[in-house]
Amino acid sequence: MAQIGVFRQRDFDPGAYVVALFHAQQALADTPHRLTLHTFHGDDLQARAEASGVDALLVFGPGLRDLDFLRSATRPSLVCERILEGCSYLAPDNYDMGKTAARHLIELGHTRIADVLPGERATLGVYHGTRLRGFLETCAALGHAVPDERVYFGSKDSEGGTATAARLLRDRPLPTAIYAQNLPMMLGLLHVLQQRTIRVPDEVSIVGTSFMQMNAPEAAEHTSPPITIVTFQKERMGSEGVRYLLDRLEGRTAGLLQALLPGVLVQRASTAPVRAPAEAR
Repeated sequence: MAQIGVFRQRDFDPGAYVVALFHAQQALADTPHRLTLHTFHGDDLQARAEASGVDALLVFGPGLRDLDFLRSATRPSLVCERILEGCSYLAPDNYDMGKTAARHLIELGHTRIADVLPGERATLGVYHGTRLRGFLETCAALGHAVPDERVYFGSKDSEGGTATAARLLRDRPLPTAIYAQNLPMMLGLLHVLQQRTIRVPDEVSIVGTSFMQMNAPEAAEHTSPPITIVTFQKERMGSEGVRYLLDRLEGRTAGLLQALLPGVLVQRASTAPVRAPAEAR
């Protein structure tokens, strides 16, 4: 019987973690193997792992300081939701997620498009930065480049979406489509648009991302209107992750598993073909 330890860094966003954990448990349900859950604090992954007695590690939220341990550990390990060179990983293809959102909006005829995301341009991290790059490069490649002033940064919460909405409303003309890379920001943005009686999708189409509070794509059906989202198959991090670790433990494979999970469009009622000004109101 193998014991696989699931290690989550204390401050790591629980969004995809809870979905992956459920599917990891499901994958082991009819086997003699078991999962154990562990939390580490940013600088003690190695100590926690070595004290745990586990046979393999499924890790959420390691940093660069953990690289040497993960690369040299005698126990098999797999990192979820982050790309760490020299390690096995299953992570979202953030470039493809941005690309998927851009193609969807442009195929609907939108050309006046905005992107809303957390952070600041000067200090943007790889995660959202890669998604933004996929979105902007795809729009440009399809002949509808998004100008810098149509990229809005804010705090990673609903208040950030509210503040961003206020700036969007000042910067006329209003875009006909918005890609919101962060779910709480999208909810704040949607609330302001509805308060101002700006109709979604008649006047503005919105594409969101299903993370954090609404991990299951189906949860987006409970907004008004139901939100079109770009997500990725979070469940694969759990199910494929534990299968890979078992294959390593049982000698069926010796190599690294390094895979990016592509963007998945789930179309609902918040996006629609662009309308002429006379049709919008």
